[in-house]
Amino acid sequence: MKVLTKIAFLVLLLAATSCASRKKTVAPVQPQTFEWLTANMDIQAEGNGMNFDDLSGQLRMRKDSLAWLSVTASMGIEVARVKVSTDSVWILNRLEKTYLAEPMENVAQYLGIPLSLTLLQTLLLDNNEGLPPVENQTVQLKTFVWGNLAAKIKYHNIKLNETTTFPLKITDKMERFRLQKKGY
Repeated sequence: MKVLTKIAFLVLLLAATSCASRKKTVAPVQPQTFEWLTANMDIQAEGNGMNFDDLSGQLRMRKDSLAWLSVTASMGIEVARVKVSTDSVWILNRLEKTYLAEPMENVAQYLGIPLSLTLLQTLLLDNNEGLPPVENQTVQLKTFVWGNLAAKIKYHNIKLNETTTFPLKITDKMERFRLQKKGY
């Protein structure tokens, strides 16, 4: 009888604890907020029949103001520099000693996508908070060739929906993100 009483007590104890509400184990993902962001990355690029696998870059962004990318080859030699503001795009090709300065509308028209600094920062941060809702549309992304380098957009026919937040894969590995709260 004692054994039966112990078993009944354990069953009641188990039933009482299983009815309790559970705490959520994972906190909801919060959008990344920053004033300045600095990120180092590895870049793969190809152009004019050449393949560049050993490029690295440093990305600096100021929220809603500026995105700046410096691309360096082995031994720290700067190859290119890209600056994107709210209305313009500047690209400096140090290999061929040429530069490109275009309004954002011209670059967006060339690429065939509605490009803006806000959209670029949203895609780079993998944050779909600022993206307009797009359903069942397919975007044709072109390969943007400039000078000796081509930043290859690896995905070409992308069906956009709410879960598609990063269609432009410009790096294989982004590392060492550092959020900076100070202004310059």
